[in-house]
Amino acid sequence: MKTILIPVDFSENSIVTCKYAIKIAGITNPTTLHFLHIYPDQLMIPDSSFPSGIDSDAFMNVQFIEELRQQSERNMADLVKDVNAYLEEKKVTTITLSHTITGGDPEWEIRNLVDDLKPDIIVMGTHGTGKKGFLEGSMAESIMDHASVPVISVPANIQNCQIRNILYASNGSENDYAKIKLLLTLFKETQVNISVLHLVLESKKDQGAAFMADLKEAFLLEKLSDQVRFYLVDADDKYEALETFVKHQQIDIIAFISHKSNIFKALFSQKLSKKDFFKLELPMLAMHE
Repeated sequence: MKTILIPVDFSENSIVTCKYAIKIAGITNPTTLHFLHIYPDQLMIPDSSFPSGIDSDAFMNVQFIEELRQQSERNMADLVKDVNAYLEEKKVTTITLSHTITGGDPEWEIRNLVDDLKPDIIVMGTHGTGKKGFLEGSMAESIMDHASVPVISVPANIQNCQIRNILYASNGSENDYAKIKLLLTLFKETQVNISVLHLVLESKKDQGAAFMADLKEAFLLEKLSDQVRFYLVDADDKYEALETFVKHQQIDIIAFISHKSNIFKALFSQKLSKKDFFKLELPMLAMHE
């Protein structure tokens, strides 16, 4: 059985994220979608000159946190109801739902649940840095860097849940072969096409060509060349080249190996990081070495 962990904040994007996860799960194999909501549970006691005031403030904060917990329970019940209705509408019987509601630090709680639940993948919505709620762009970036399983970030303004064309941003790593195979496994229910893109400067073109030739040969031997195609692009302006490629190939999701330094080693200059991928407003899948 496959398990997909979905952190939710009960915004409009939560149901979109759930539908995206359902698309990944498919209708063939049993899958559990596990929803996680984290509410703030830290007491905030203001400085007071009166000891009695401190006790009163603490009591009010405890009440407020309890109200947050109860509201979270109600919101979770509504979300589960809506997702079950969607599954019934689509006649999907292979997916079951479970959930966790807890107080605490979002990143810490997500990482703890990953250790306990051992999901195959995390699918999380993101509203972009500066928006309310714990699922901000900065949070998604941090989870991408530190989670021990692949993480998909789904932007709030995504128009549909189509997963057909995947861009794998190759960094010339010895792990590229294994990560491309992992993509084929994760998306085996959707029959995706994978475009492996390696961006190089003119001075490193020969080295990049040799690497891509070896990678292509490996997939030819496994008779997977129909699903995986390889592109070596000479580009001084790497972001512009990336944006053009995404548009021309009608890319639905971008996959890459995430580095804790936020720099894509050997592929991009130091001026281009995950923040630039966020600008493309496409779902992103981060994998780890």
